[in-house]
Amino acid sequence: MFERYTSRARRTIFIARYEAAELGAQEIENEHLLLGLIRESHHLLRYLPALDYIDSLRNDILAAVPSKEINSSPNIPLSLAAKRALMYAAEEAETLGHQHIGTEHLFLGLLREADTTTAKICLKHGAELAKARQLLIASDFEAGMKPSRLGTSVRTEPDGCVAFIEANSGERVGISGFAGLDHIPREGEFVTLDDYRGTPLRFRVVEVVYHLHRDPPQAPASAHRLSSITVRVLRIAANPAADVDST
Repeated sequence: MFERYTSRARRTIFIARYEAAELGAQEIENEHLLLGLIRESHHLLRYLPALDYIDSLRNDILAAVPSKEINSSPNIPLSLAAKRALMYAAEEAETLGHQHIGTEHLFLGLLREADTTTAKICLKHGAELAKARQLLIASDFEAGMKPSRLGTSVRTEPDGCVAFIEANSGERVGISGFAGLDHIPREGEFVTLDDYRGTPLRFRVVEVVYHLHRDPPQAPASAHRLSSITVRVLRIAANPAADVDST
């Protein structure tokens, strides 16, 4: 049943089964699927704008899930609720015109039944189904993930630049040349960017997209070169204890 799933989505299911076993569950529930998503896809943080730290989301889930002795069974089935979430994920992928089912679709599937514990925990941290869909559609357009419907995406950033884009608004909040950064931020890291007044603002990285260019277009794949990088970020409250990369 997982032929259409991306490698990340498959690993999410595998991790969910592991989480269920560790907590002594008899079935894989939605909470275990969310625990799998937390481990496998930090870029899903963009859909949780009120979440400051990924550990707080995990702690909320563990507080809501009873813990028992480890379930050593090699076969832990999906619960009916989890099966419905996977069915919703497939529906979301089909509606959006996606051939494969990814972690983003799994997350949307978990939000479809608003009265579940998992959906309520996500809502607590700012997740909304409609907004999550909009963010996914916007990400598709920018990354050119749907060429059959939208054509090849057009890069607007100059070569050799790292552009910082606010994930919710789509506003560019910072830009730097490759040489201007000590390293390219990774998903989950914190960065500090100055606004137009020179005031430092704090953000969390939720997604990093590398744009490759091949010239001429018919050149072999080995001729690809890195052209620019888009770093999607969410503004957060300051946290002196976190690691910060200034740009």
